[in-house]
Amino acid sequence: MPSPQGQTPTASPSSLQASRAWRPGSLYRYEVSSEQDVTLRQPQTAAPAMPGMRFRLKGEWQVGLVSAQDNRIEARVLLRPASFSASVDGQDQLDPDAERILLAGLATPFFLTLDRSGAVKLVHFERDIDGLAQGLLRSLVASTQFVTAGALGATWQTEESDSTGQYQAAYRRLAPHRFEKTKRHYSHLASEQGLVPIEPGIRLQVRSATTVELAEDLWVRSLQGNEWLEAELGTGMPTATTTLTVALRLLERREDLSLLGALAARQASLVSQPLGSLPGQAQDPMAHHRQILGNRRFEDIVQDLRALPQDAKARDDARTAALERMRALFVLQPSEAMKVPGILRSGLEPAAASPLIGALSAASTPESLQTLSRTIEDATLAPSVRTDAVAALGMAGTPTEEAVDTLWRTTRDAAPELRDTAALALGNAAMNLQTGDPRRADALVGELISAYRSATTPEQQALVLQALGNTHAASAQPLLLEGLRSPSPLVRAAAVVALRFSSEPSTDRLLNEVLSTDPSSEVRKSAVFACSFRPLAPLLLGFQRALQSDPADAVRVEIVFLLGRNRAALPQVDALLTWSSQNDRSTDIRQAAMSFLRPSAQPLPPSP
Repeated sequence: MPSPQGQTPTASPSSLQASRAWRPGSLYRYEVSSEQDVTLRQPQTAAPAMPGMRFRLKGEWQVGLVSAQDNRIEARVLLRPASFSASVDGQDQLDPDAERILLAGLATPFFLTLDRSGAVKLVHFERDIDGLAQGLLRSLVASTQFVTAGALGATWQTEESDSTGQYQAAYRRLAPHRFEKTKRHYSHLASEQGLVPIEPGIRLQVRSATTVELAEDLWVRSLQGNEWLEAELGTGMPTATTTLTVALRLLERREDLSLLGALAARQASLVSQPLGSLPGQAQDPMAHHRQILGNRRFEDIVQDLRALPQDAKARDDARTAALERMRALFVLQPSEAMKVPGILRSGLEPAAASPLIGALSAASTPESLQTLSRTIEDATLAPSVRTDAVAALGMAGTPTEEAVDTLWRTTRDAAPELRDTAALALGNAAMNLQTGDPRRADALVGELISAYRSATTPEQQALVLQALGNTHAASAQPLLLEGLRSPSPLVRAAAVVALRFSSEPSTDRLLNEVLSTDPSSEVRKSAVFACSFRPLAPLLLGFQRALQSDPADAVRVEIVFLLGRNRAALPQVDALLTWSSQNDRSTDIRQAAMSFLRPSAQPLPPSP
């Protein structure tokens, strides 16, 4: 397969970071398409090819950073198939039950462990995920990884893995932000014993070329890959030929705090495997917790929290490290969580208490959730600590009945901050229950809908609508539409924000309508906020109208900043920013738009 031609620069451009941005809570959404064909033929015969496999898929590929500790990065990956077809063993269509199982497996979130170079080391799948789905997902992971070797130079080489084995990859720069990756040769083969050197009689031939454009943070902006692999695995074995094409295009980069602790919440139900392995080659799921914890005890980690450094960055790093170690401890030794209330009552400062509470939520063991419930109901603790515990309980990966009951009781607490946080946490709990216990999730959504019906003030209605937005539940959509028709701007604003996660096809149209027609600038501003969680392409026409005609500076400036933050993923926004930089009646907004178009300028903050 020929490689693209071009001059090779000798230095990295200053616009690229020195290393990839590993910021926990960052979510990268891509448009993905992939075609894979596997053909088999009997060795040394003229017989026709044996029935093989063919797969075609398009959809959305989400990669979210869960944690970044030392040289261990954890990420959650989710494929949302928009179209999929498969042909296996000569059958153009799968059996309906087999197709349903396969699609369910493809759409189930899974996790990766990487090092800071970007090399994927482990994949973590739910135990009951179909093996064929695992293979297709592993193929997508392997074919889209971009691995660095220190600073990005003109060329470099790396050792990487895929489900076939371990290979040497070569990278070269084609343009300031564009690179080409090729597979040179395989050195090891995946086997039941792990990676083993390729023995005589086994032949692997590979030709590949993957062109990658990087954003400034060294994350992939776009990727186009083609690969041909032929494997002769020994006497009497059929020769397998695989062709693969894959494409990625960045849709959006945003923050998603639900990623934090997501791996720990699902760890007990996951099977871990090296990327360079055969399916079923499992690792001890607790191994990475033992690695993170080391020889630290509960008392050691608490001592670290009591002696946090004064420097802001060092303080944040120390708090993150303490949270990760304490989470590992609570998973490995669940009873240790019961020591937390005593430490909190001893007067631990809020900045040090927060990692303890976050670790309880991330561990999500029954003991940890029970401890969070007791913390919430301990009136001797500072309100800020109890409120932190309420939010953490709502973020727990597998909320127990006791946890949900505690949140309901807290919605009747005398302290407004506790009440409001508990209501929002119920929405998060319903979302987290959808995977493991959808019946309880649906019941909780129903209870929130009933709470809206019994609310007597706009403030109460708005709060319940915000909670329903956190559930991501389709069954909440009719009530959100009802909220959009409320005479209260407060209720309408809450309803439009709650639509930010809606998967209903009509949602983008509704957001555009609110942006164009709602009489309240606060509601229109809330619509811009909701749009920031969604693919922006279907919303650009509504943004254009608002930039040209919305009377509120606060609305227009929010649109300008939203568009500016997404220039890398959506170049067509430049036309809107250019119009605003030349025509907006506000000098500040014109300057803000221009600052995004001129990289050397610094954008002004949005008006409050």
